[in-house]
Amino acid sequence: MELEGWLSANAAQMADDLERLCNVSSGSDDLAGLRHMEELLVEYFEPLGVPCQRIPLPDFEVMDDFGVARLQSTSRAIRWDMVGAKASTRKKLLLSIHYDTVYGPESSFQGCERYQSDGEQRMRGPGVIDAKGGIVILKWTAMAAKQYLDLSEVGLSIVLTPDEEIGSPASIDLWRRIAQEYGFAMLYEPTMADGSMVSHRKGTGTYIAIVRGRSAHSGRNFSAGRNAILHASRLAVRLDGLNGVREGVTVNVGRIRGGDAVNVVPDLCVLRANVRVNDHSDYEWIRQQIEKIRAEMDLPSEGFRVEISGGVHSAPKVMDASTQGWMQALERIGKDLGQSIQWNGSGGASDGNKLAQLGLPNIDTFGPEGDLLHSDQEWVSIASLPKKVRLGVAMIEQWACVLEK
Repeated sequence: MELEGWLSANAAQMADDLERLCNVSSGSDDLAGLRHMEELLVEYFEPLGVPCQRIPLPDFEVMDDFGVARLQSTSRAIRWDMVGAKASTRKKLLLSIHYDTVYGPESSFQGCERYQSDGEQRMRGPGVIDAKGGIVILKWTAMAAKQYLDLSEVGLSIVLTPDEEIGSPASIDLWRRIAQEYGFAMLYEPTMADGSMVSHRKGTGTYIAIVRGRSAHSGRNFSAGRNAILHASRLAVRLDGLNGVREGVTVNVGRIRGGDAVNVVPDLCVLRANVRVNDHSDYEWIRQQIEKIRAEMDLPSEGFRVEISGGVHSAPKVMDASTQGWMQALERIGKDLGQSIQWNGSGGASDGNKLAQLGLPNIDTFGPEGDLLHSDQEWVSIASLPKKVRLGVAMIEQWACVLEK
């Protein structure tokens, strides 16, 4: 059976696979769910017939809502190496995506449904495009490449990670160790809403502010208190005021936690803000501005202390010469397949940012088409699953051709 026929024959199975994966909750902070997904994925990739490595990842530090740092564990990264009989020591090809989602067991968004909309069959469910749809496409791409391509001179690795949605705090250690093994990476994040692939990405990070005041009885001794929630709110307004000052730089005050009994003036509040930057100069600017605001809001003589930690953990992903060359190759491949490849920048970050910073050129949107990720309306175009498998197989074939030269 030719590849096109093989894809058509297996399209329904791809959709069934996706529903199976999405029906298992694997939120980034849900260790039990992540371990369940790890076991499921080891089983899911068994048809490749390749030995599986389970790679322990280090604990990482998180700040709780009481301003106390603690260590958090995650599940393991999973790796499969497909090494052709004639493969040399030349750099290999990396295929990768994450298996955590933003939906934990406490989320009301559990399970999948299929429906028709705008003339196509869709599936709605947690992680259908971000990024369990990418896992399905990656697996079937590897299966098709093994069956239909000559991989005798190709070294290819598949790596799945459990913590990308929270910034890859554990996986970054792995990426630093192995990035230099590869010459190019294909990551299976979803396309943009219009089906275009991502050319460049903003950098991102989180700042955590611990605001301390002074507790007091809200009735008997109110004036002696210093309300940490109010001071954190003033800090939030100052941080929000950075929006619109520098083009493309955004600050989202996403979470404030403080207080307990309402008859007590709260003496602690923890604020978290996400930032997005275009380039390194933006990063330096936002770092300086936040430090300036912290210094101005840290008022020990008035009973308030402000500490801020964190910063940009994913540098901006820019289009260097090597990446542009692969983008042009993909455009030619897409044209041959009747798939028009369009490009757009994204404000979202991925592990592609980190790999690019480590010197590994990559294209990171070989995943499915759909929209509304990170919401309870997240959906995928089911027809995009075999479509993107076909594109990925052609890209691997292009990589093999480059190695032969």
